[in-house]
Order: sequence, then C-alpha cells, then structure tokens
Amino acid sequence: MRKKLLILANLWPESKTTAAGKHLLALIQSFKKAEYHVHFSCSMNKTYLGDSLNDDAITTHKIELNNDSFDQLLLSIQPDIVLFDRFISEEQYGWRVYKNLPNCYTLLNTEDLHSLRLARANKKEEKWVETDAFKREIASFLRVDKVLIVSEEEIIKLNYFLPSLASKLIYTPLVIDSKQIDYNLKRKPWSFVFFGSGKHPGNQATVKSIATIWPDILNIQPESTLSIIGAYYPDSLISEVKKLKQVTFMGWIENLEAELLLHEFLISPTPFGAGLKGKVLESINNGVLCLCSSQASEGIDTKHHSQFMHLNSEEAFLQSITILSESKDLIQKERSIQSELLKPFISFSNDSWIAELLNDTIQNESNIIKQIMRHSTINSSENLGKYLTLKTNKN
Repeated sequence: MRKKLLILANLWPESKTTAAGKHLLALIQSFKKAEYHVHFSCSMNKTYLGDSLNDDAITTHKIELNNDSFDQLLLSIQPDIVLFDRFISEEQYGWRVYKNLPNCYTLLNTEDLHSLRLARANKKEEKWVETDAFKREIASFLRVDKVLIVSEEEIIKLNYFLPSLASKLIYTPLVIDSKQIDYNLKRKPWSFVFFGSGKHPGNQATVKSIATIWPDILNIQPESTLSIIGAYYPDSLISEVKKLKQVTFMGWIENLEAELLLHEFLISPTPFGAGLKGKVLESINNGVLCLCSSQASEGIDTKHHSQFMHLNSEEAFLQSITILSESKDLIQKERSIQSELLKPFISFSNDSWIAELLNDTIQNESNIIKQIMRHSTINSSENLGKYLTLKTNKN
C-alpha cells in the first residue's frame, strides 16, 4: 500500500517568491519520488503567486484552527508521517495529531531557526537561548520525532547549547539544480541586483541598507545600475528606492534567472536572518558574483573562502567595489571560488533520509522525553482547544 504524508502548513508555498517555498516544494517532490501520496493542508487559501500543487500524487485540504473537522481529517487520511511546516503549525495542530494518531511518525520542517532570526532582528543574539521564542521552538523539537534543519551553522549552534538534540536533527539544505553558465556572456558592466520577498523584514532591512550606501557606490563607479526584484514590498520603501539614481524597482518578475544573467553582482548587506539565503545560491548558480554580509552567506561560505561574502560594514562594501574596479581578473577568480561553494548543494539528495524514516529507531531517552512533552501538551492544549472551538462555532 502506498505510504501517505500529511503536511500541515499555515502558509501556502510560493516557490517563485521565496527560498522557503522552493525548499518545501522540493521536499514534496522528494516524498513523491519515494512513492508517498502527499496530502497538503493549509489554513490559508492559495495566493496568486502560490504553487498550484495540481498533481495526481498530491491532495490539498483547507483546514481551520480550533475546529473538530481537523480530527476527522486526520482519522480519514491515517498518514504514515505528519510534517509540520514551522513550529507554529506544530503548536497549533500538534496536540490533535498526538491524541488521534499517537503512533504516527512526525517531522518538523524549520526552514530556519525562527527564534534565532528574531533574536538577531532584535540585536540580542547573545540572549537567544533565554528568549520565549527559543523555549517554544525547542519544546516543539522535543515533541516530534525528527527536525529538518537547512543550515549546518544552525546545527552547530544547536549542538553547542543542546547536544542531546543531535540525534533528532536531519540536515536538509536547499538543493540546487546545476546549470552550465557561459562566463563570456556579456553582462552589463557594474550592474547590481538584489532580490527577495518583501514579506521578510530581513529583506526590507537589506534594501534600506543598500539605499543608504548606493550614492557612495555611484561615487566610486558612476556607471553602476541597480535592479531590485521581489513582491510584497511596502509602498513607502518602493518610493524611497525610486528616488535613487540609476535604480529600478522591478517588483515580482516571472523569469528571474533570465534577469540574473544580465547582471554582474548581487549586493546583499543583509543585517539579520537565519537559515540559508536562496538568493546567494541562485546568484552563484547564474554566474552573478555575490557581494554580501556574513549573515547572507551563513551556511554557504562556512570557511571564508571568498573575500567578498563577509562584508559586514558600509566601508567593507565600498572597499570591495574599489578593489574590483581596479582588477577585472579578480571578478573571474572570485566567480570560480564562489561556484565551488555550490557543490555540496548540487550533490545533496533527500532520498536517503526519507528512505530510512519509518525504519528509524527512536532512542529510548528521546522517546520518553517526547512522550512527556506530548502528554503535557495534550493536557494543557485540549481544554483550551475545546473552549476556542466552542467559541468559534458560536460566532
């Protein structure tokens, strides 16, 4: 009998706007390849840029929070594996899964460490493990069987603070499809690009940083041009960007790769974030040289091979542009260095860990902790859930 995977999500995947959407879609394709029938359930409707998920091997379901119909859905599907997309989904729906399907194998897909991203956004990374978000996220880790982590840097951080979690973590980075790039392709000289969804505060903050240093870049290279690509940016930020010289705000575009082939440089002074930056991997894969902060290259250039992927101040960005303007050979050399960084992401496959999931033997101690956490969650959440369900039904 064909195995079944049920994905519980709060957001519909948008592989054309976010790396997270692309990663979730890749996971779905990997489970399909392993001959799972995938049931995708979401509390939000499909967005206008959302993936269609129209496939014989995929069934979609609209779910509602605090509604007993979700219990009925679980019992009708009887999935072999439940995958929670982000820990918020596990908090909201987990207790119903554990109560109705106590023996079902559970996965948590993180995309990035939400609590780490928040701590960095608040400039309090040193207090990360003290935050409420960290405690909630780790509690969710303890309730599931395995946790999917996209960045090796995040695995290192988790193992440092909580080495007992090591057996729960599965490394599942963004997977890149290798492509042949013609490096003799005539790109517009000194053409910069930045792209990413405006829903993410880190991307908005990056655009603001670029806007701050752009006049100084023009002083060094007056012919420089900048394209900013992405959906969902606020009108106020778009207006600010459009006031800059030689800058074009393009919004969302259908064919991002074709546009990247026209540009020489990605500029990404990302001030905070977590996980892996798909924009960096996609840029390298399209022959675009990345000028970015250590935050943007985290989990990608882990050993600091590139001198242009750890630019952590305005001065560092401006100095790098000065250096590159004085040596065109350096551009080709750095492209070669950065392309080597792609190899682990091109060669990675989800096949092996998916094949082993249902054969996995959970360590006794880990299983005891999981059962304790679930018991506490069911007891504390069920009464609240019933109250909210009644309240929802009355309204």
